[in-house]
Amino acid sequence: MLVLILFVYLVLIFSLQTTLLGLFSFGGITPDLALILTVYCATLLKENGGIAMGFGLGFVQDCLSGGILGINTLSKSLIGFTFATLKSKLVVEGFVPIAAFLFVSSIIDGLLYHVASLILFKSETPWGALFSNLLIFAIYNALIGPVLFYFMNKNKNWLIRRFSKMEKSSL
Repeated sequence: MLVLILFVYLVLIFSLQTTLLGLFSFGGITPDLALILTVYCATLLKENGGIAMGFGLGFVQDCLSGGILGINTLSKSLIGFTFATLKSKLVVEGFVPIAAFLFVSSIIDGLLYHVASLILFKSETPWGALFSNLLIFAIYNALIGPVLFYFMNKNKNWLIRRFSKMEKSSL
């Protein structure tokens, strides 16, 4: 059942990412819903679940982006691993810890992407522009992410109650 729910999240997130989020961009920068879901799964699921979800989300994002194949897969997998490992050492509840996790993960994701682009394409990105865009990206994800975490937790709790009632009634 969890796989089905995560698949629905995956379809919903990439549908929103590719269609509606362009309307809410700041200077062409939109939140990365795949990154937010990766951090959510890394903090909710067991270690391997967060890594697998990060890998899957990154791979789908690479396939849909038309950019460098493998960079999002690498960054989302590393972020899934990092935050799945850190969740046992830190409390990941409340607005501030979630926002901090998302801020740091956005910085890591953006730096990995730009460094890989620099290495592979020898692209010249002005570091000042890179860091200002990266800062806006990280703040945007850190502000949107806790709201999405709240709704995903509400949905998860509703599903748990719903399916536990169905199991009791079928016995």
